[in-house]
Amino acid sequence: MIHLSTIVATGSLIPAALAISGRHALPRFITLTLAHIAGTGLLTPQGTIKPLNLSLLWPYHAALRTKLALQRAVSDEPAWNAVTPHYFIGAWPSEQALVPALNASVLDVTCELPLQVQPPAYLSIPVWDTHCPTPAQLDAAVLWAERQVAAGRTVLVHCAHGHGRSAAVLAAILIARGVAETPEEAEALMRAQRPRVKLNARQRRGVELWARSRDLKRTE
Repeated sequence: MIHLSTIVATGSLIPAALAISGRHALPRFITLTLAHIAGTGLLTPQGTIKPLNLSLLWPYHAALRTKLALQRAVSDEPAWNAVTPHYFIGAWPSEQALVPALNASVLDVTCELPLQVQPPAYLSIPVWDTHCPTPAQLDAAVLWAERQVAAGRTVLVHCAHGHGRSAAVLAAILIARGVAETPEEAEALMRAQRPRVKLNARQRRGVELWARSRDLKRTE
């Protein structure tokens, strides 16, 4: 069985390989585009995928969307789960029915799946599968999420399946809000509602480093 992470990982490997192998044969703007995709992902800050990016990697997109659709069809896992009254964790919402509520803002931690819904507010934190957001990305996500709640909205934090990347971001939010003290405690809270949540070693280490840095800044 091919895991989703294998498919998603090719999203960074394919354009990188094409950019390197074709740097002398392809037009410069194409090699630069491929290199940019490999480094930062496919999404614009508005959650769209540029037509050129889509056309260059259409087999990858087709395989990924097919894989997600098939897995969703046979899975007994909900599209999302409430971790607190204000914060939800879930899979990529491919349609509006997969968003918790009309007033739910969307915090997107994918870099390969476009925005398909119309939330009142949207933030893209582009991260490749199995990776962890940078400390700056976690800071931005926490600040944005807190502002959404202050505005009276709930927040859906999602990645492809709602297990890893989104869990890393929501762990940081829970720690910042004082709901959890450590990444382990935050993960346990999420797993109590969504049992397949699992931070990998890279993600757990990234959240731990962010939390330590945050504590140091607060004591300075």
